[in-house]
Amino acid sequence: MQLGIATEALPLVGSGFSYHNLAIPLVAQLQQALPSGGFSRMSAHELWRDVRGGLLSLTGKQWQIIQNWVRANPEGLVLAVGDIVPLLLAWLSGARYAFVATAKSEYYWRDRQGKLRHTTVPIGGSIFYPWERWLMARRRCVLNLVRDQLTADHLTSNYKGLVVEYLGNPMMDGLTGTGKDFGIGAEQWAIAILPGSRPPEAYHNWQTLLVCAQVALRVLPEPVHFLAAIAPSLDTEILAKHLVQKGWVRRDATTFVQPQAQLQIITEHFADCLQRSHLALAMAGTATEQMVGLGKPVIAIAGNGPQFTRKFALEQSYLLGIGVNLIAKPAETAEVIQRILEDGDYFQMLIKNAQERMGSAGASQQIAMRLQQIGKGKAHD
Repeated sequence: MQLGIATEALPLVGSGFSYHNLAIPLVAQLQQALPSGGFSRMSAHELWRDVRGGLLSLTGKQWQIIQNWVRANPEGLVLAVGDIVPLLLAWLSGARYAFVATAKSEYYWRDRQGKLRHTTVPIGGSIFYPWERWLMARRRCVLNLVRDQLTADHLTSNYKGLVVEYLGNPMMDGLTGTGKDFGIGAEQWAIAILPGSRPPEAYHNWQTLLVCAQVALRVLPEPVHFLAAIAPSLDTEILAKHLVQKGWVRRDATTFVQPQAQLQIITEHFADCLQRSHLALAMAGTATEQMVGLGKPVIAIAGNGPQFTRKFALEQSYLLGIGVNLIAKPAETAEVIQRILEDGDYFQMLIKNAQERMGSAGASQQIAMRLQQIGKGKAHD
């Protein structure tokens, strides 16, 4: 459904490739890559690398671009998507703004029963820090959209002045697929490999996940099909080189084989890749969340970062509940798969977990309709 909302985008990290694919015009394009790849929040070290790499200058340029856009569109609405950086820029713009908080959830430290073990209560009692909630409570902030119902309930119950709603999680949109089966039989096992999208980290992740794949072959019924979901940012020939080094025989440009196993490098049909797979071996952010959101288990192993560190992987396991099985070394892959195969109730529990943690498809449409509804209204008091 086209709602007729004129939209322009300003990518704060990256070149805006996804916007280009969707024919969404860019306000401006700043081709400046940061050393952390946009993950400076992971550690003080990564933040300092970004500062040295021009973070402050880049942020200043982005702020100026937003200021110019607001002057040209005085009735416009700034939609901040992500974390405190776009939220702060939206507030500084002087325009009305809305916030889609994709980066935070109260599940990072609690669930419906209360605080999780091994976590601490965040500053101020919420994963959203006091300064973030201050920005979310400003008069010009017309709406805050969070990624799950638990977060919406926690914020509205404990903090006055916050307009918070949950309309679903946009990450689950576009995952219906086309029914492509990649030549895999209905009774054959398929495993997704999700190494992440940012080089060079993804190449290191790839090598680790190939070891996990070898371990998985020991316990799964033969034959096994691996579907490697590879982002456009990665060089598939580098991945192919690692496969050959690990003993895989190249059949064609994207297909590799071993006795009773096949691996396909998939650069398109991402949704079909997740839909056809029974489980995933993952060192990724969004792709892992989407796999869990489809009600399928993920075996995750921490890397060296800057994104998929042990801290990130642990927090992701809190966020996604029983959908993530976090291991410390590849050899533990076999134990996890064996446990999954022997637990008759696990896959049914995953369906409930997926709905609670990630929601259903359709959130993007709901959010767009809600923004259209309030777009011409007044900001709350």
